[in-house]
Amino acid sequence: MSYGILSFGAYVPSLRLDRKAVFEAVGWATPNLRGLASGERSVANWDEDAITMAVEAGLDCLADTEFSVPHICMASTTFPFSDRSNSGLVADALNLQRSIATEDFGGSRRAGTSALSRALSNNESSLMIASDCREAQPGSVQEMNYGHGSACVLLGEGKPIAEFLSSSSEHEDLIDQYRANGIEYDYSLEERWVREEGWLKIAPEAMQGAASKAGIELSEIDHFVVHGNGGAVAALSKKLGIERSRFADDLKAICGDTGAAHPFLMLSNVLSNAGAGDTVMLVGFGQGVDALLIKTTDHLTTGRQGRGAERFMARRRATSNYTFYLSLRQRLSLDFGLRAERDNRTALSAFYRKRRDINAMIGGRCSSCDALQYPKSIICVSCGASDSQVEESLSGLTGRVKSFTEDWLAYTPSPPYIYGNVEFDGGANVMLEFTDFEPGSLRTGDEIRLAFRVKDRDEKRKFHRYFWKPAPLTRL
Repeated sequence: MSYGILSFGAYVPSLRLDRKAVFEAVGWATPNLRGLASGERSVANWDEDAITMAVEAGLDCLADTEFSVPHICMASTTFPFSDRSNSGLVADALNLQRSIATEDFGGSRRAGTSALSRALSNNESSLMIASDCREAQPGSVQEMNYGHGSACVLLGEGKPIAEFLSSSSEHEDLIDQYRANGIEYDYSLEERWVREEGWLKIAPEAMQGAASKAGIELSEIDHFVVHGNGGAVAALSKKLGIERSRFADDLKAICGDTGAAHPFLMLSNVLSNAGAGDTVMLVGFGQGVDALLIKTTDHLTTGRQGRGAERFMARRRATSNYTFYLSLRQRLSLDFGLRAERDNRTALSAFYRKRRDINAMIGGRCSSCDALQYPKSIICVSCGASDSQVEESLSGLTGRVKSFTEDWLAYTPSPPYIYGNVEFDGGANVMLEFTDFEPGSLRTGDEIRLAFRVKDRDEKRKFHRYFWKPAPLTRL
């Protein structure tokens, strides 16, 4: 038994916005964006946020693992709640044990790498998730560059796919960008100044420090995972004398910069393609630098099967409709008429009593006849046995569409409102709201997966409700 990274996971929303469409819409006012108008960026659906994306990455990471997670950490600069345990809600959705320790880390885009450095240095067992859903002002450079996504790593004793070698951190309150409390958008400083004063002065010290602790030279490292813009990486490559080809794909062309999640997302992409025995340096930047050095093991090939960002990158729904994107992200307030006027206050006492049914989608499987039903009840709906049901989560099951309706009159931020009956092996039938399906694309008998999503938002009380929704099945 050895300590290290046991597994990894990632998630990128399926919706992709063509950057050319952004320039065509706002280029009349901001012609300087022309040079950025290539590729596409990932866009979270209206019912996605940092929490729902964290759950997706966690499910990807924990699939087919038997490791008991004692601790969960969520790093983000866009937590949906300032005074509620965001990582605790993720733990509930992942159906982790009640004794789990939960932590939220924020305040910097390197919150994830800082937490990871600490955990690896102390041989901590933990599920470490980084997730960000940053908004950007229409017509800004950030709107072009940003993307939404999440990624995670599982640390512990077992058969690690990568072992920890060393780490080094440099703190420097160099403000390359910031966002004050209560403000929606980041404020960024001049790129060249950040590159010269930040990347070229702070990053080399941390990177050299990590390499020295491990007793190797920077020139011997196989992969550099650097969360920075192309100009900074090119300058860093030149300064350190390291071939540009050894710096990992920054994924900006196909999904954009996902903030605190991006170092983990890039790492997951490298681990999906690296060979056994490769050395990888992970570099996080933001008011300082974290540099972590790991080395892959012979368990990498089997441990990475079906994991990581590749399948989510391949599952894409392209759009060039700029106003659709603005509406989804609540940058444009459309008049949906009387149908959108409703008070959806949440009864938190009732929610507390049913929280596991809702957050983890706990149903019951009858120990007498093996029938599955949701929610769990005292009496089996199939054989009538009493107190025979064993708890089972439906969240990881594949279901089939039994019936559905596309409703263009009911309100949803992304019409049409699609709902219907989903059947699971064992007989469970659940009426649910669907997500991520294009109009006219759904068919009876289609297989679906369940995705943890925002059910609705109580704008009066600023509370978000979450539940599981059928989504298109994701395969490699």
